[in-house]
Amino acid sequence: MSPLACSLLVLAVLIAATDALIANPFCSFLELGETDGYPEDNYVDFTLTGADGSLTIPDKCTRPGNKLIGESISVCNTPNSKPKIRQALQSDYDFAPNFGKVFISCPIEIPGCDRLQVEVMQFCGMVTAPN
Repeated sequence: MSPLACSLLVLAVLIAATDALIANPFCSFLELGETDGYPEDNYVDFTLTGADGSLTIPDKCTRPGNKLIGESISVCNTPNSKPKIRQALQSDYDFAPNFGKVFISCPIEIPGCDRLQVEVMQFCGMVTAPN
């Protein structure tokens, strides 16, 4: 490979890496439960369509020997607005994360708020049988 081609390849890689590090200003993020140190081979990625109001998130970790231990959720409305996302509490007194429901705030009169793409990554933990 010629020195010019190598230089162009390196430049392209640096530009791609820089773009990946810049956060989208039209996205909100929410992390619930354990999201650090998860087994790298035990997670599930999926996408939902949501709008202003509550959104039910299915548990995709319900396989034999697994349980849901954490979620990373993002919602974007590029280039119209930045929707807000917050967790739904199980009750007024229980502050444990409710993995099954979140609330999204995005006024319906703003373009794109009626069909928001919600990216979900669920982290699954291994369940061991009691001794």
